[in-house]
Amino acid sequence: MLKTILIGLAVTVVGLVAFTVIKNMQVQPVTSTVLENGNDSTFILEDDEVKVTIEGEVNHPGDYSLLPSETLGTLINMAGGVTSLADPKAYNEDVLISTHTSFYIPPIAEIPEICIEETIEKVNINVAEEDELKEVGFNSSQAPNLIAYREENGLFEAIEEILEVKGIGEATFEKVKDKICLS
Repeated sequence: MLKTILIGLAVTVVGLVAFTVIKNMQVQPVTSTVLENGNDSTFILEDDEVKVTIEGEVNHPGDYSLLPSETLGTLINMAGGVTSLADPKAYNEDVLISTHTSFYIPPIAEIPEICIEETIEKVNINVAEEDELKEVGFNSSQAPNLIAYREENGLFEAIEEILEVKGIGEATFEKVKDKICLS
């Protein structure tokens, strides 16, 4: 009888410890202020973390919270890594999260409804000329604005940075995001 009571007590203690550990590991909800940064909003969480969205060719797209001093590589790891279709030339794992609120990892190839993959012809936004930029979907005012922005601010570190270029909005980004790369 005493043996049964001791086993029951041990199972109860182990269960309580496990429950406490699991409860502490749960993601905390977004709690605080919104800082305005140009066109972006950064959601501040507890302990100075920021909420960042990652989409595209990652295994677990979604929202994650991490410190602004962490890198896109850390975010990708949190999202379960990239898929086999991710284009390694279209993202830079060393980019600091900083004020970014979202990242998109584009595919290297399209998978049409038939069984043949087609490589996507991409343009490097860090070196492309105006005509090359127009070929992938930038219009006649956006292409020179992108080049001017690049010359004034340096090379793009993330494809999402094109949203900071005058005249380029979400609609253009959606149209070209799979057709541009960083190297």
